[in-house]
Amino acid sequence: MAFRRPHPRQRRTCEEYKAELEEENYYFHSELQTEVDLNRQNESQINQLERDYSQCEQEIQRLQEQLERLENASKEEMVELKSEISSLKSRLYQAKKDVRDKEKYISDLEKRLEESEEQVDRL
Repeated sequence: MAFRRPHPRQRRTCEEYKAELEEENYYFHSELQTEVDLNRQNESQINQLERDYSQCEQEIQRLQEQLERLENASKEEMVELKSEISSLKSRLYQAKKDVRDKEKYISDLEKRLEESEEQVDRL
């Protein structure tokens, strides 16, 4: 195989190579700058998302603490209500007993009154 020289019109000068390299360099520099800008935007979004995440975690923690307080308050309220119900039952039982005792006393008084009236009538 014989060595072939390119046709003189096909030969490129150093200036042409340099121009081509500069054009490619400009293109790659432009692409690189686009990537850098995109990375900065992504970093900014990531930072904002991390702040949002942190705020959400704090809000969740605050809500959990509030829920615990409400649950504890609810338990305390239930204990108080059960105690009040127990007290009211005792008072109701005592009131019913008092009513029975008073009805019995009234019944006894009515009998004694009848006996007294009968005695008065006999006299």
